[in-house]
Amino acid sequence: MRIALILLVALAGCSACSWFSDDKGVFVDRSDDYLDAEENPPLIIPEDLQTGRVADPLPIPPITESMRPQYFADSLPRPDAIYANDNRDEVRIQRLGDRRWLVIPEAPTTVWPKVKQFLADNGVAVAYENAGSGRLDTEWLTVGNERYRDVIRQVLRDAKDAAGLTTGQDRFRIRVEQGLRENTSEVHVRHENESFAETGADDLVDLNQTPSHLPEAELDMLNELGAYIAARVSEQTVSMVAQDIGSPVKTFLDRDAQGEPVLRLLLDYQRSWATVGQALARAGIPITESDEATGVYQISVPEDLNIEEAEPGFFGRMFSFGGDDEIPLQLQVSDAGDGSFLVKVLDAEGQPIADRAFSQEVLVIVREYGT
Repeated sequence: MRIALILLVALAGCSACSWFSDDKGVFVDRSDDYLDAEENPPLIIPEDLQTGRVADPLPIPPITESMRPQYFADSLPRPDAIYANDNRDEVRIQRLGDRRWLVIPEAPTTVWPKVKQFLADNGVAVAYENAGSGRLDTEWLTVGNERYRDVIRQVLRDAKDAAGLTTGQDRFRIRVEQGLRENTSEVHVRHENESFAETGADDLVDLNQTPSHLPEAELDMLNELGAYIAARVSEQTVSMVAQDIGSPVKTFLDRDAQGEPVLRLLLDYQRSWATVGQALARAGIPITESDEATGVYQISVPEDLNIEEAEPGFFGRMFSFGGDDEIPLQLQVSDAGDGSFLVKVLDAEGQPIADRAFSQEVLVIVREYGT
């Protein structure tokens, strides 16, 4: 008994010793092994073999560049907070005027193979495919008056019956794009009938240039495709080909020439304006006044956002609107001149606010709640 007690005391005294928890002791500590890790040289493929199929099976996703700390004089900026609204994990159809598209909470690398599997499950071949632009076209389909077992031909038959269209073959044109946020995608669909005067070029990328010949067919196709993905009928691995989809994330934090934080939107003005307004509504930030012609939203936010105490999905509930600590601000949506639009936080007089960290926090909210 005395010997056992002595051993226990000795072990307790050595519990903090390096030999007890290092790589050679009783319990090996591997938490810092990564510090000694070395990168292996790239794989060398012989010249007589093809290299096109060689790809990293576990690619590291790009890290969004944060605002550089030298633009914040008093303290380093905190990491971007991540907010989630109640619909973040849902597949849904987004509308803006006559435009419709699917918003999917998955990266294009997983959405691309699901779209192709949806077509295959319905017996529809792909006639044109370009993974670099996220574009594919179905084959031209001949649809009669009979009922079809697959939903795509049935969608076409119903839409043509409703429109009184009895001639021409039909096809769907699809584009998979990056969404507004990381790990989100948008799917745009257009319907074409060959009996119409013009059809789009085979290599057409921007589907906004070709409105659907039958809008009902477009909407029904989006509904069916969205239901298919939401039901997780096809759960495939990541598509290595879809990593080449060229469209970037459509919203990201940036800075202007003066170092002021801005939110860059790779959208047209109509959608940029609607995206900011929708983001404010989803976050529960009241809009006191808005002027689309000048691109200005007048808003009011709490002086203390308490971002570190925010409960995910309930950002708007941590506000106490109507109190004495609200700050009147302006959100200015302006043309960057390079095909994108910038959102900037200004004070009530239209001047940049001094607290750049606070300005960035407001922009992060707009980015996370925009769809």
